Amino acid sequence: MLRIALAVVLCLLVSVEAKFPENPKPCKYGDGECIMKLCNTLFSENAAEGNPGLNLEQLDPLKVDRMVISQGESSSPVGITLTFTDNLLYGIKDQRIVKVKGFGRDLTAKHEVKIVAKTFSLVGPYNIQGKVLILPISGTGQSNMTMVNVRAIVGFSGKPLEKNGETYLDVTDLKITMKPESSHYHFSNLFNGDKALGDNMNVFLNENSEAIYKETAKAIDRSFSKLYLGVVKGVFSKLPYAKLFADE
Repeated sequence: MLRIALAVVLCLLVSVEAKFPENPKPCKYGDGECIMKLCNTLFSENAAEGNPGLNLEQLDPLKVDRMVISQGESSSPVGITLTFTDNLLYGIKDQRIVKVKGFGRDLTAKHEVKIVAKTFSLVGPYNIQGKVLILPISGTGQSNMTMVNVRAIVGFSGKPLEKNGETYLDVTDLKITMKPESSHYHFSNLFNGDKALGDNMNVFLNENSEAIYKETAKAIDRSFSKLYLGVVKGVFSKLPYAKLFADE
């Protein structure tokens, strides 16, 4: 699951803020290959510690205060409201960018980042109500939702924002699409702590994980997109857009 667009955003800003006068140098506008290489280096070095100068806390694990995955389409065999509170997201430090588009001079153009990750694990308290493949499910406790060998695409766009005589990128739209090779689930204390029912449901969820993820993928992507939009907006509001790149 991805912290994803931050890989590009963070490293672009770090390249400006940090003391790298010679190596590595900031990238030119739209130089996708340069941006990709620079991000993979700088992001892996900063993900575990964060960057207070950019108002970014530790990114791996990433604190997720609240996330709601709501899948309620009547035609779907999965209908759930799954709420995560005070969770941690692991795996961001090992993700790698494999392709970058955009980041040119036009602030209204779409930017796209393709990422691969070994695993993304969301761990912490949960509450779930609903049905999964016609079986009822309910519970409150601790959970672990892990996606393995994830391919993700982050697309975002915005508009110019004039502030203090400078032009910033105001990110107004962000969408994440994730495709894991497999997914795994564990929910403790299902069915008011009925161990037999809870154990059987966890086995059922993992035996049918491919079908379950397929039914909930859009809801998961929506939830993560909302999570990252606020963070990315905050990062781009830190410095004027033109100062993120090297002079021609």
